[in-house]
Amino acid sequence: MRRARPLLGTLVDIEASGKYAAVAIEAAFGLIAEVHRLMSFHEFDSDVSRINRAVAGVPVSISQRTHEVLQFAQRLSVLSAGRFDVSIGREMVSAGLLPVPADAREPAEDVSFQDLALLPNAQILLKKQLWIDLGGIAKGYAVDCAIQLLREHQVDSALVNAGGDLRLFGPARPVHVRNPSLPGALISLGMLDNCAVASSSGMYSTSHSDALVDKKNRACVRWNQSISVIAPDCMSADALTKIVRLCPDQAQDILEQYRAEAVFIPHTPTAKNRQVHQ
Repeated sequence: MRRARPLLGTLVDIEASGKYAAVAIEAAFGLIAEVHRLMSFHEFDSDVSRINRAVAGVPVSISQRTHEVLQFAQRLSVLSAGRFDVSIGREMVSAGLLPVPADAREPAEDVSFQDLALLPNAQILLKKQLWIDLGGIAKGYAVDCAIQLLREHQVDSALVNAGGDLRLFGPARPVHVRNPSLPGALISLGMLDNCAVASSSGMYSTSHSDALVDKKNRACVRWNQSISVIAPDCMSADALTKIVRLCPDQAQDILEQYRAEAVFIPHTPTAKNRQVHQ
């Protein structure tokens, strides 16, 4: 059974097989909608919007789910020496990729992930005014939550695809990505099972969650190849597509820590050759 719905700023496609597939798919969509509600930059009542409206020095309570995603983001920020950083809202707004958050104070110019303190009991504290955007990692987290729920419903196999963030379990199946030079054509990543894949290519993507901000230079950057990361979970896979572009010198070590590999497809007329970093 296969169903699709617009969520997370993209089209979410869920496929499952087994006795309880219909019930499981419906529940998975409900959970993805909840993650969207919590972590959307656009929704006024989301955790992200409440963080962006917060007053520096005043603790804010958020959901345990959002707190968990922020903990992951902070760990990756430390590993990447700050190149991966969710305090990119100002740069995203300046680039026209996101709207100015409603009722939010102007963020400081020199903020970083270190200005967002994670407190016990799912609370946060801003040391300086800042705007965060969870973008693709929230999308990857939603896919992971959906897969966990599908497993709990005891389906035989499942696949969740949220606009380039994909995770599956069950028998191996072929997985393809779009050719960055010919978006209508596909390139095979091989037969995959029980893993996640996140793909990113500035050659054809118009999604803000696929945008790349270099915090060091405080600007959005472009790239000319497709990058897919294969990892055990989708949140890691999505974040690591950014790591391999932002800090290539450290990417190999970070990929190994997350038991992931990156596949690079250059922007060429045929794009038949690909480079793989284990």
